[in-house]
Amino acid sequence: MSSPTKDPIALTGHWHLDCRIESDLPEDNVIGTRFLINTIFAAVAFAGLLFTGWLGYLNLTTRHQTRDWERRIEENRAEVRDIQRMQREYAVESAKIDEAYKLVRPKLAVYDFLSNLGRSRPAQLVIDAVDWNDSGVVVRGIVHETSERASLLLGNYVKGLGKEEKMAAVFKEIRLTGFNRGATIDVMNFEIVFYFKPAKP
Repeated sequence: MSSPTKDPIALTGHWHLDCRIESDLPEDNVIGTRFLINTIFAAVAFAGLLFTGWLGYLNLTTRHQTRDWERRIEENRAEVRDIQRMQREYAVESAKIDEAYKLVRPKLAVYDFLSNLGRSRPAQLVIDAVDWNDSGVVVRGIVHETSERASLLLGNYVKGLGKEEKMAAVFKEIRLTGFNRGATIDVMNFEIVFYFKPAKP
């Protein structure tokens, strides 16, 4: 017996109408467009939340540090006042010391004076003593020359000293105040006085 052939157009027992609307069906992709859009917006929102939280943390930290420093300043306020008072006292004492130094400071550096004195000194002139007082400096010595030559030599020496810039800055006048015969004919004693300029107030 031969089996009946199956009709391909014939309806089966599970037949039903296809009522699906293709445009309203969800996408059958593994990752849909909506999912991607939602993920991006969720990431942006999460980043915004993180940034806001970080700003809040910075704000709280700054406030805490500000309160801590204000507390420290308040605790050290008395010490700061003492330091400021001591600084004022030191400033007053420093001014007194500066004023005292102006009164007692030397008007002339000894080394500079002697260097200037010896720079233009003639070979025949010998300096025996240098005295210093409030009004000026007195230099005494001898000249190994006759009276006329010694007078000319000392005159030129005193003029040369008066023209030196460093000497003119300190002394108002340089004068030969003593000139007389020494132990022998060819030896003359001399005295030169350097008068200080008046002190500036």
